Amino acid sequence: GEESGDQLGAALAAALRARAPRPVALAGVGGERLRAAGLVTLFPLEDIAVMGMTEVIGRLPTLIERIRQTVEAAVAARPDVVVLVDSPDFTHRVGRRIRKLAPEVPIVGYVSPSVWAWRPGRARKMAGFVDRLLAILPFEPAVH
Repeated sequence: GEESGDQLGAALAAALRARAPRPVALAGVGGERLRAAGLVTLFPLEDIAVMGMTEVIGRLPTLIERIRQTVEAAVAARPDVVVLVDSPDFTHRVGRRIRKLAPEVPIVGYVSPSVWAWRPGRARKMAGFVDRLLAILPFEPAVH
């Protein structure tokens, strides 16, 4: 749900496409940059871009539906890999549910949540559903 995640995801998509030995199909949730990188989106990123508790509460039915929709699409597609980019309040819920319903699908976290700054228990929880974490800051692997 964040602009930075869309930018990082688009760069990752371009890198994957450039290095893949076969065509890469991208489907999921993303903004303008990820769509430009070839992502087929399930719904507009703006549907989950919320800030602050008041906005979250007001949009809770939509957020819950978008989590369900994302999980359902991933489980049905049985992709080679699921990449969770940033937005941990959304992506971690999606990741946990995918892990439960399709445990054979590898899940990669891209952009380590800043557990070193807040919510330190999040790293432990992530270990339960993320197979690999790609960090962008050099000290983050030691934190996880």
